[in-house]
Amino acid sequence: MNNLSTLLAAIAFGLAAIAFLWFSVQDRMAGGQRLARRLFGATRRAVGSFAGSKLERLVAEDGALRSLEKYLTPDDIERSTRIRTKLGLAGYRNTSAVRLYFAVKWGIAMGGFLVAVALFAAIVNPESPLFAIVSSLMIVFLSFFATDMWVERKISYRKLSIEQGFPDALDLLLVCLEAGHGLDQAFARVAQEIDTSSPVLSLEMKLAVAQLRAGRERERVLSDFATRTAVPDIASFVTVLRQADQFGVSIAETLRIYSSEMRNKRFTRAEERANMMPVKLALGAILFTVPPTIMILIGPSIIMIVREMAKAATG
Repeated sequence: MNNLSTLLAAIAFGLAAIAFLWFSVQDRMAGGQRLARRLFGATRRAVGSFAGSKLERLVAEDGALRSLEKYLTPDDIERSTRIRTKLGLAGYRNTSAVRLYFAVKWGIAMGGFLVAVALFAAIVNPESPLFAIVSSLMIVFLSFFATDMWVERKISYRKLSIEQGFPDALDLLLVCLEAGHGLDQAFARVAQEIDTSSPVLSLEMKLAVAQLRAGRERERVLSDFATRTAVPDIASFVTVLRQADQFGVSIAETLRIYSSEMRNKRFTRAEERANMMPVKLALGAILFTVPPTIMILIGPSIIMIVREMAKAATG
């Protein structure tokens, strides 16, 4: 009874600590966004969601995490840069992203460690402690890498969202260019139009528009756009625009051909996923059908054999 009470208390404490840390981070980021919306108003709507980004970063800078930076973040500059780049691909680009990342990472790891210790104390058997040890190590391992898995999931989600919305954005961009807009104006209009259907791509395009309006070189802006998204289709798109500009080819004609290729590629990807579905269903059926069937058929025989061997050994 005491072991069960200790286990439940440790699990509750670990989950409460993780939930408190998670909602604190979410409230901090949401607070920065609300304050930015109140201060900037129409200006922020005019240039997208980036007018208040500076204020949002300043709000996220405050608090206890800044004073604990030397304890949270690694001293290795290369590792910090690599983590910041990874968080940028996941959409976390404020200046305190690295500190928040390590705070969440170590908080979840400590909560998992407490849960693992309580679980080990509750289920450990001195005669066969292997199961308790393996279970505790699995919990510690999963809790330590849970933040990394979440970031990787966000990166995959953003890439998939951009890949799905990019062909439609190319079609709209072509329509805007043929209607007489310049490339910068077309980018701004397309970013505004796809805000609902593809918010991730719209956000990246709005950032590119803000950089263009700030006077940055177009080639550098497009290169950063491809780097931030890390999608091969957009990297090819940037290369096509650069070559069209370099050789004096019509951008509208180039985009017409490239957008057609993108639509065909999206259709091909959909066909590949549809063709893979029977294989995945077959693997799932085999995985969840064959082992239980074998256990049902062979299980009683194995139990009888073990009992007979035990009787023979004791007899």
